[in-house]
Amino acid sequence: MKKTWIIAGGVVVAAAAAAPWAVGMLTEQQWQAATGDFNQAQPLFIMETAEYDRGYLESTITGQLYVVDPDTGERHAIGWTGDVSHGITSSTILFNFDLPEDEEFEKVFPDEKPTLTVTTSAWGSSLVELDVPAIDYMDEGAGESLNVSRSYSTLEFSAGGEQMNLDMQWPGLVLRTPDMRLSMENLDMEQQATLLTGQLWTGEGSMTVAKVSVAARDEPEVVLEGLEVVSDTEAVNDDQSFDLDSTMTLDKVSYGDEGYGPHSFDFRMQEVDVAAWNELMEAAQAMQELSMASGDDPQKAFQQQMQATMAMTGGLEKLMARGLTVVTDMDISSPEGPVTGHLKVAHPEQPDKDRVPFMLIAQTIEGEMNLKIPVALGERYPELGDQLMPMVIQGALVEEGDFYVMDASLKDMTVNLNGQEMPIPMPGTSPMLQ
Repeated sequence: MKKTWIIAGGVVVAAAAAAPWAVGMLTEQQWQAATGDFNQAQPLFIMETAEYDRGYLESTITGQLYVVDPDTGERHAIGWTGDVSHGITSSTILFNFDLPEDEEFEKVFPDEKPTLTVTTSAWGSSLVELDVPAIDYMDEGAGESLNVSRSYSTLEFSAGGEQMNLDMQWPGLVLRTPDMRLSMENLDMEQQATLLTGQLWTGEGSMTVAKVSVAARDEPEVVLEGLEVVSDTEAVNDDQSFDLDSTMTLDKVSYGDEGYGPHSFDFRMQEVDVAAWNELMEAAQAMQELSMASGDDPQKAFQQQMQATMAMTGGLEKLMARGLTVVTDMDISSPEGPVTGHLKVAHPEQPDKDRVPFMLIAQTIEGEMNLKIPVALGERYPELGDQLMPMVIQGALVEEGDFYVMDASLKDMTVNLNGQEMPIPMPGTSPMLQ
């Protein structure tokens, strides 16, 4: 029995001794895969590894991060070094960037610099942590100052990179110039997402800001309180389509001594086809990459741009043909009464053989729109009243009691506006010939 325990103990010790080496080798493989995914996922940053010197308990990575100018495609290189420490089940990478010797940067971070660490585990999860120290900056010559609380952000990937959790906390900042003061309190952001397919992620996210204020010289202070944005994307119809619901709420807006609220804005997309959406996003990414690329053959570049445009148009046609509904609701409070609005645009599902070309899409779109604005609001703000009055004269807005009201619908190329039907001219025809 004693011999058995000795053998078992030896196996455990050997495994513990070999674990850092195995974790180090796995970390190198994960790093290579992660940088490849990072470069393919977006066009603005390119991470390149020049050397990966793997040791037993420690490794060193060196390389360059290229920042791509979206207008010209020009790359700006920043060198970096990653110090890797291996444990039994995980590795931690501490990044050091070769930032240029900049006097202003040293003034902003005189003692402690921002740190970026990445921790990878043997079971495939990764944790990215960004720690930005507090900022207390003063430019006496310009009369400007910046005070920022210490901020902390984490980004965790798991399930082979198909699940993501983001958490960012920014307690506040105050920016002062001779003509303005800007402050923000308690910015929190959270996102939980799962990769559905292609470039489409589902999940829930939220962003909250306790307070934002802007005070400009000779102007009343503008204050926003209780800002919250919540978004939820959910797969439906056996993952063949998805629903998106995004809501923005604001507890109160103050302008000088006046304050009013709450306010809300809701945006929804229903039963969006997953395959068509991914095709559209791929076409959009291709167009973006072409716009940043520089080439010596204008004819080839023109042909590529035309192909990308046709792919974009085809993606839009397919997205509409699969059936799509977009709904927007608005509710804004004012001392004169609520401003409310509702917009719904829908396109019925169609077989591919009957798919309508994008230029003729208005023939099959259906929609409805409702708007309600207090008359007193236009009277109090003459500039708004000057914009509303022509719409009242033309019949787009109808005065009902204390409100201007719009009730419109679209179907079969005909608009019904406040009870009056108006056909929409076909593309390429003159209204005078209708």
